[in-house]
Amino acid sequence: MPDTAARAQPATTKPPGWPDEVALGALPPGEELIVHARHLGTRIDTRGLSADIVLRDLAAAAGLTFAFRYGVAVTFCTVEDRIPALDMALLAHVQEPASTREIETASVLITDGGKERVDDDGVIQLADDTIPRLLLVATVLAHSVMLSRDEMLVSEVFDSSVPLVADLQVNGKARLSIRAVMRMVGGVLAARHRVMGTAQAGERPDLLWDHPDLDRLYTRLEAEYELGERAEVLERKFGALGDFTDVLLDIAQDKRAVRLEVAIIVLIAVELLLSIGKALSG
Repeated sequence: MPDTAARAQPATTKPPGWPDEVALGALPPGEELIVHARHLGTRIDTRGLSADIVLRDLAAAAGLTFAFRYGVAVTFCTVEDRIPALDMALLAHVQEPASTREIETASVLITDGGKERVDDDGVIQLADDTIPRLLLVATVLAHSVMLSRDEMLVSEVFDSSVPLVADLQVNGKARLSIRAVMRMVGGVLAARHRVMGTAQAGERPDLLWDHPDLDRLYTRLEAEYELGERAEVLERKFGALGDFTDVLLDIAQDKRAVRLEVAIIVLIAVELLLSIGKALSG
C-alpha cells in the first residue's frame, strides 16, 4: 500500500516528513463505485499510516482510501458499511478530531476509455481507474468537504454576532461585558485561523502539473462542486468578519477607557474628601 506522491495542496508549512496524502487499501472490482469523503479533524498524521497494521487491514476491507494531511479521508468502495470501523482506526492518527463531521458522497462509473464527464445526476464518469484520476476525484471531494466545514464555521460566527449587531442598531451601544466582547473576538479569530490554515480549495491541485491530461476532468469537477465560487464567497465573508472584529476591538477599548476615566474620577473624589476631612478636623 504505497504512499502517493506528496503533492496535494499544501496550505500551511508542512511538518517535516509528512506526506500530503497517503493511499491505503485497494480499489474494489467493478465499474460502479461510491466515493465517500469525510472531514475527521484538523490534521491527519500521515507519517505513520502505512505502518499501522490494523488500519491497513481495515482499509483493505473497505476499499481504496486516500488520507489527506489536512484532515480528510476519501474512500472508493462498493458498500459503505466498513467505513465507520476504518474511521475509528484513522482517529488514532487525527489531531483535534471534529465534533461534527462533514460528509460528501458521489457515484463513480469507470467507462473503460469512454468520455469523461459529470452527469446531470452527479455521477462522475472516468475513462479508467488509474491512481492519478482517482486521486484527482478524491482531492476535489476533499476540498468540497473542507469548504462545507469552513462555511459552517463562518455561519456560526455570523450567527453569534447577530445579538450584538441588533443591540448596536437599536440602542446605539453594546451592553456586552468586555470579557464577552473579547470572547467573541477570539471566536472570530479562531474560526479565521482554522479556515485559512486548511487546504486552499480555490486553487488548482499540484497533481495537474504532473498530469496535464487531467486538466479537462478537473475543470468539470471544479465546476460541478463550485470550488472557486465557494472559496471566493468565503474570502468576502472573512473580509466582513475582519471589519466586524475591528468594531469589537473598538468597543472593548472604549469600555476600558470609560472604566479608567471613572476610576480616575473616583480616586480624585476620594482624595478631595480626604483633604476636606483633614481640613475640617484640623
